[in-house]
Amino acid sequence: MRHLRLILAACLLSPSVGCAWMRENIGIGNRDPKNIGAVQQVSADQLVGYLNSHATRLQSISYGDATVSAREGVLRYPTLRGNLSASQPRNFRMVAKGGLVDAKVDFGSNPEQFWAYVSAPTMQPMYVFASHNDFEAGKAKLPGNMPFEPDWVLQSMGMITFPTELPYTVTQDERARTYTLSWPATTPNGLQIRKEIVFGADDADARYNQPQVRKHLIRDAKGKIIVSAEIKSARTVPAGGNDPQSGRPFVIQYPSEVELKWEEQKFEMTLKLDSAKVNQAMTPQDSRRLFDLPNISGAQPVDLAYARFDSPIK
Repeated sequence: MRHLRLILAACLLSPSVGCAWMRENIGIGNRDPKNIGAVQQVSADQLVGYLNSHATRLQSISYGDATVSAREGVLRYPTLRGNLSASQPRNFRMVAKGGLVDAKVDFGSNPEQFWAYVSAPTMQPMYVFASHNDFEAGKAKLPGNMPFEPDWVLQSMGMITFPTELPYTVTQDERARTYTLSWPATTPNGLQIRKEIVFGADDADARYNQPQVRKHLIRDAKGKIIVSAEIKSARTVPAGGNDPQSGRPFVIQYPSEVELKWEEQKFEMTLKLDSAKVNQAMTPQDSRRLFDLPNISGAQPVDLAYARFDSPIK
């Protein structure tokens, strides 16, 4: 159970990046090329529009090489390697295995449900799933009541369209040269939280794999960070077409390295994501193979809407 909590939480909350070129995407005018001028003011509508513009361009992504390394305090977990795929509107799948260690994880989601399978030498294999409707209604309880939403996976990939009517606020940091978009939310288990997305205020330099969206944060009602994720690097690729005002090509950014931290558990995870294929055509057979609830030999999936985890997770 301890492994399930840690691995499930970390793998399914992997934040990512928005699209590149802040100047063209949110229309805030020219910038000082040395990034030393005053940080210009932007509105929440501009930042939300920037994220939503990216979502329209990134329909699917598949990583042929995903490496997962983690530690809890001084304890290091075995490194896992596998692959990760995601596509709109609600499809996600990551399968990873250990090398010398007999460990495996299989996490996924489709428009109807999500699942998690974890197997490791020090634990009994666990395979759980839930419908999105049950989870959002609070009927399906994750072990430990951790603050998790399946849709955060696609948000992390820059593939979620954000509602325009939420009570967003924007703050800017002149010294760090960032914008922070934030809004209140409630987890299905009733926890009041605040979500934040931190943007670089200056255009990211694709030559150095700089991310435009730098962090995703979740804070509790008192402002304490529950989980943080820093985008260490991101790839930039053409998205097709040119911006009508600047003439520059539209682009997509996707993460290539993400560092996550859980403060209370003293848990850290690094995801290195390589060999990406963006917006490749996917047949119905491909989609079913990747995103249907898998049949895992020797494992019977348990519906979280009916499962009970009465003992605290340790």
